[in-house]
Amino acid sequence: MEKFWRSIWSKEVSHEENATWIAKEEQRILEIPQMPHVEITDEDVTQAVYKSLNWKATGPDKIHNFWLKKLTVLHKPLAMCFTSFIRDPQQMPSYLTIGITYLLPKDANTQDPAKYRPITCLSTIYKTLTSCLSNKIYQHLDYHSLLATEQQGCIKRSQGCKEQLTIDSVVTGQAYKKSRRLHMAYIDYKKAFDSVPHSWLGKVLKLYKIDPEVVSLLECFMTNWATSLHLNYGINQKITTGYIPIRRGIFQGDSLSPLWFCLALNPLSSLLNETGHGFLIKGAEGYHRKLTHLMYMDDIKIYAANERELRTLLHCTEQFSSDINMSFGLEKCRTMNVYRRRIEPSTGVDLQTGGTIGVMTENDTYKYLGILQSHRIQHGEIRSKMIEVYNQRLKGILSSGLNGRNLVKAINTFAIPVLTYTFGIVNWSDTELERVERSTRVMLTKYLVHHPKSAVERVTLPRAKGGRGLIDIRRLCAKQVQSLRSYFLSRTSSSLHHVVTKADDRLTTLDLLHADNIQSLETDAEYKEAKLRQWASKPLHGRFANELTQPYVDIEASNNWLKHGEIFAETEGFMVAIQDQVMPTKNYLRFIVKTGIEDDQCRRCHQKPETIQHITGGCQVLAGTEYTQRHDNVAKIIHQELAVQHGLLKETEPYWKYNPSPVLENDSAQLYWDRSVLTDRTVEHNRPDIILVEKEEKRTWLLDIGIPNSHNVQKYITEKMVKYQRLAEEIRQLRRQQQVHIVPLILSTTGIVPKSLTENLAKLGISVRVRNKIQKAVILDTTAIVRRHLSI
Repeated sequence: MEKFWRSIWSKEVSHEENATWIAKEEQRILEIPQMPHVEITDEDVTQAVYKSLNWKATGPDKIHNFWLKKLTVLHKPLAMCFTSFIRDPQQMPSYLTIGITYLLPKDANTQDPAKYRPITCLSTIYKTLTSCLSNKIYQHLDYHSLLATEQQGCIKRSQGCKEQLTIDSVVTGQAYKKSRRLHMAYIDYKKAFDSVPHSWLGKVLKLYKIDPEVVSLLECFMTNWATSLHLNYGINQKITTGYIPIRRGIFQGDSLSPLWFCLALNPLSSLLNETGHGFLIKGAEGYHRKLTHLMYMDDIKIYAANERELRTLLHCTEQFSSDINMSFGLEKCRTMNVYRRRIEPSTGVDLQTGGTIGVMTENDTYKYLGILQSHRIQHGEIRSKMIEVYNQRLKGILSSGLNGRNLVKAINTFAIPVLTYTFGIVNWSDTELERVERSTRVMLTKYLVHHPKSAVERVTLPRAKGGRGLIDIRRLCAKQVQSLRSYFLSRTSSSLHHVVTKADDRLTTLDLLHADNIQSLETDAEYKEAKLRQWASKPLHGRFANELTQPYVDIEASNNWLKHGEIFAETEGFMVAIQDQVMPTKNYLRFIVKTGIEDDQCRRCHQKPETIQHITGGCQVLAGTEYTQRHDNVAKIIHQELAVQHGLLKETEPYWKYNPSPVLENDSAQLYWDRSVLTDRTVEHNRPDIILVEKEEKRTWLLDIGIPNSHNVQKYITEKMVKYQRLAEEIRQLRRQQQVHIVPLILSTTGIVPKSLTENLAKLGISVRVRNKIQKAVILDTTAIVRRHLSI
């Protein structure tokens, strides 16, 4: 392994200094002024670390980006150090340019060193410095428009691969629609990032007039670049090599490397455009433009009007590559000749340096920027493949056992992006996307994460609004299409983009020529409100939605259990089904599903219809056992919190293990658990759940917990206040208290939190964290009650 990579990285090569095109490129940018001297400020450092990922794998310094991001006091001294390195590169410690390269196998052939992908991790300080330099260099290149329009790698505020694929779709679509001749070639470099000579990397910086001090610093970097290989295998087995000097290629892993590589290939665009060849894009209103090539990093696609022009462009590319000592990976290079909507047979293109670029046949496809192509994009094949990969990832995520929030987050960030990349490029109909969403819900149902009869709207509503937070795929596709369309329409200063806009007459999903006739999407806020109204308008599902909007309800707190998503995804889906009232109770089966059963009386008490509200909070048989346990669990959480707060307990334990003492007392407080209060006069209600006496303040708190059904919450609050009025008055007189507060702590069986609960807990000095804990306990107990009752 070490021998293989040392032969690539440590073999020093040079570019052809006397190549004629270098002088032409220097002449072309002769009037461009020299880049100003660079000075790194603390704002530059802050901006650089802000974009970094907190816990990305570290390099030899073992410093995570998180610490550099949070310890802002370091930004100014770091900026001073970086500036001093620019002024005198010899001051920079050599260990900053040492990397760790992890080798990841590409496939099952682990014996071949070439079948590994090297991932290099660099020191955080070094990456911060190169990020600052990258920003400064990019500003110079962008201000003077030095980067070719055809190159979209590392271009800020661009659409990247999608931009190139859209332009490509217009070219191939126009050739197909008009039966025009089109000749294309796909160019792939052999280990492109690892083979570009250091002499050329230094020369290209000077060519485009980068600050000489920065050039000197970067040349100093290159002389010190080195890395060690790390290969993990077996169980806790690892191979580590000594340091391998990097004498060729880009040192991957920092922010500057991609931009530097794009700059190294930048003169090729000028060479190709100077030939005058290319495919003529014909737009409406007489707008025409020739396109010779498109580039994204090292992925190059060449376009020509005939085979002779294609050979000229290929030989030009070959000469440039030979001059900078880079070679084609011929096994991945291909040419294609299209005429009258068919691929013409050809013999390929012989190269001057030896070898032949193969030709594609009618049945061949080529993956260009991740999208399968022949003479046009293979829409149907791509859709089938993407759906297959999406389903595989979805199934893997659902088998993982993640909690509710993390499971949805994994789907949104790992499964759905498989489809997202194709939006705006591949033709997706609403019917196809709806089918994908439906199959997703079917899969969620299979793994018990979603009830098949629950409200469909809740699946894609934000969790803070009462939904599950899954990305709406159809909405996402429409937004991506609109975003890409708006981007092209805004690029009026670019002749290429302007012509593409005029030429796209239903050739792509964007249909840029008729963009003015396409209705714009509603805003995200409008979209969410419409979906909320749709959910609330449903006779059965909408009951819970309407309960959330009652004036006494704290909507944010009521949906907090979904937002935090700490319970199992299966339990989360079960509670949502309870809220949507789609549990198979006898009443539901008789009147909603209409299965034909005649008796809908509760299977336990046989007194009232068995509705979901009856099971969760209205059955007399369950009241003495299940409901009491749920009630006591909430009371235990509050009791333990008050005991710790007033120094009556030193340690806490899970509430389900906690057994409250009837009386806890110290010099400042007394805490009673479920104790009757003796009074001179008979008081009917003299046994609150918890009594707290604050001795010094002469203040007593009467706490009573209630967990009614959602429609009874406000009624319970009023009843509790009235219920203990006489007891409060007796305690005030007998115990000579300054204040006696009645504190009803009410939470619905389905987790709805009234505003009074948060207010009353705040009066007791109990944090929101405890409220969330109470809500979670109620939801877990309610789901357990329903499961046991219905034997689910």
